[in-house]
Amino acid sequence: MSFKPYPFEKFPLPLKGIVSKTITANIPGRIRFQGTFWPAHLYQGGRLTTLYPNSPVSVIGRQGIALLVKSET
Repeated sequence: MSFKPYPFEKFPLPLKGIVSKTITANIPGRIRFQGTFWPAHLYQGGRLTTLYPNSPVSVIGRQGIALLVKSET
């Protein structure tokens, strides 16, 4: 049996979220999004960054139950 990763689903428009647990390129974190908390991964747009708690993020899609985010700045 082989593992198949969840497909990436891109949202039509980026949505707003707030980091609640630090997110790095290698370590997923959590964000507050639409009134609840979600696991989140950093969407790699070519640069490495760290997103700290209370930072605003753009939610650009999801993969499985994890949201994919990037910095708003």
